[in-house]
Order: sequence, then C-alpha cells, then structure tokens
Amino acid sequence: MEETWNARLYLLLLLCMLPLLTSCGPQEQKPLLVYAGKGLKPIIDEAIPAFEQRHGIPVTVIYAGSENLLATIGKTLAGDIFIPGSAPYIIAAENILTYKRELAEHIPAFAVRTDSSKQLETFSDLLADGVRIAVGNKDMCAIGGLAVEIFETSERPAALWNNVVVTASTVNELLALVSEGEVDAAMIWADMLSWPEAEGLKLVKIPDSINRSETIHAAVLAYSKAPNQAALFVDFLSTEGKSIFARFGYGQSR
Repeated sequence: MEETWNARLYLLLLLCMLPLLTSCGPQEQKPLLVYAGKGLKPIIDEAIPAFEQRHGIPVTVIYAGSENLLATIGKTLAGDIFIPGSAPYIIAAENILTYKRELAEHIPAFAVRTDSSKQLETFSDLLADGVRIAVGNKDMCAIGGLAVEIFETSERPAALWNNVVVTASTVNELLALVSEGEVDAAMIWADMLSWPEAEGLKLVKIPDSINRSETIHAAVLAYSKAPNQAALFVDFLSTEGKSIFARFGYGQSR
C-alpha cells in the first residue's frame, strides 16, 4: 500500500512539474531590432540573410532618416543596433551606445539625368540660373547637414542656395526627385548611383577641396536585451559586410 501511495505521489508531482519542464526547452530567438538610415537599405537588406544563415539570429530593420531614428530610440528606449548615415548621429547617441565599429565611407555627389537639356557636367554648371537643385533637410538626414557645410565652403554659396527648390527628409526622396525629373540635380551619396533606381542618372563630382565624406558606424544600443548577439551583427557588417559596401560603391573606412 505504501509503495502504491508513493507511486501515486510521484506521478502527481511529475504532472505538476510537466509545464515547467516543457517550458525549459529551446525558445524561438527574438529578432534583433536595427535602426538604419534609409540610404543604407540595399546593403543592410543584403547583409541580413547572410548573417541569419551564419549565426541563426533573426534581424528586423526600421529604415528612416537618421534624425527620425534617433528620436524614435529616445522615445521608445528600445532596440539593439543603430546604423545612421553619418558620424554626427553616432556622436549624438554616444551616451546610449555600448559598442561600435566603422563600416565604410559615404561620399556626397550630385546626381543629374543623362537626358537633361541643361548639360550639367561639372559642379560649376550647378551655379547657372534656373538650375533646380534638391538637398536634404539638415535637421532630418545626414546628407542635409553636409549640404550646408559644402555649400558654405564653396566659392559662390549664394548662387547654390538660390537654386535650391526642394529640401527632402531622406536621401531616397532626393534620388526619386531627380530620377523623376522634378529637379535637375540632387545631392545624394555617390554609391547610390549603383542602385537600380538610379538608372538614367549620372554623377557630378563635388570638388575635393570642399567635399566632405561621412564615416558610417554600426553601434549596439544600451537598451539591447541581447547585446552579445547585437555585437555579432555589428562585427559581421564591419568584416564580411565590407565586400557588400564595396560592391555598392562605398569608400573603405579609415
């Protein structure tokens, strides 16, 4: 009788513990949340499947202008990785970052249509009356801030500003504006000329004496619930990811 009672007690305890035992099994990995500048979308989109296959860690991305991303992070206090379009946004977020790596160099240039009747071939051509220029909003995207620096150090800043007819919140909007003929020229990243959306466009270089490049960083956020996995993705972008950046026309980080 005592053996039967002990057996029943053992079975009862086992049944009570079963939910706890089954919950201890492997759980589905929560995706890393990445905030990335919208201009980086082709590179990050290509890097993610390779990273997921290598490490088995899923990744999801929010793309937007760097200023908007920083504001979102500040409001939500959530996420794992921040990849803005330029270094000033990394500096602005320094107190909420735990680990960062350099990835590549963004180099500004002007995009113009190859079929433009205005024969825009050089930076000086952009100064002519009637040339419609689009630049980024300096408070919303990385390239907008650089436009201010470049224009103000040029020989004729007033002539350039007089030709600006549109300011856009993202560099992708700038590309669309010139591609669709809404403007004659738009300041974008030179690497964007390799995008399918840039078909029919050509590059007008900005003189080296006034041009500014931007170092792209990836950084782990202090709010990350999976900092080690987030650091793996950052390291992946700064090593294997460099070949992806190079194929899209980015300069190598210093």
